[in-house]
Amino acid sequence: MDLSLTPLGDSYRLLACSVQGMLWLQTHFEATTWDLICTGKVRLSAASVSGLCSDASAAGLVVSRIPALSAA
Repeated sequence: MDLSLTPLGDSYRLLACSVQGMLWLQTHFEATTWDLICTGKVRLSAASVSGLCSDASAAGLVVSRIPALSAA
């Protein structure tokens, strides 16, 4: 697994789980957010997560996306 996305309320926490995942994220986010990325403090909206998963998968990365629980 290269990237992990875990639901937190109405957003997802993004974590890099491999060197390939970290390098890929570095090429897709601004340098000003790099400290947040490295420490796992990046939160993404559900809409952003869909695009990120598509792009990362197309690049050959393995993405683990834990689905958010829906209120019953």
